[in-house]
Amino acid sequence: MIKYSLVMRGEPRHPERPKRAFASAQCIKTLSLEELVRHIKNHGCAYSTGDFIAITKMLAEATAEMLKEGYQVELDDLGKFYITLGCKGAESMEAFLPEQHIKEVRVHWTPGEAFDNMRPKVEFKENLNRRTERKVLRAERKGEKILELTGKK
Repeated sequence: MIKYSLVMRGEPRHPERPKRAFASAQCIKTLSLEELVRHIKNHGCAYSTGDFIAITKMLAEATAEMLKEGYQVELDDLGKFYITLGCKGAESMEAFLPEQHIKEVRVHWTPGEAFDNMRPKVEFKENLNRRTERKVLRAERKGEKILELTGKK
């Protein structure tokens, strides 16, 4: 289940337009590789935790190496990884210097079939926004019975 909170957002290019309500996904926590491996093991994986972690690290290193060599890397249901460049424009093709004009290398991911069309497969539940959630947690820790949600943070 994906929890979300509602946020009001305006359009930076059109500040005169009214803000609109949007859902913002809430992350429960970030899973480590080891936690994900334990989850996979609990669902019948034959590999040991150490094997799986080693294979995953080797896969990451090999993928990065192949991307640096100019390849796109497709990992079946996981998806495809590829490189794009963040550049500052030069006045002409002759004036373009890679060391001066290429500012960053970005790694992108196109989801594979395992991630395809997730919308019909997901349930949603509205959650408190993060500011309100922090206030509730602070109040619980202090043992407060009444919580004021308006006013200062």
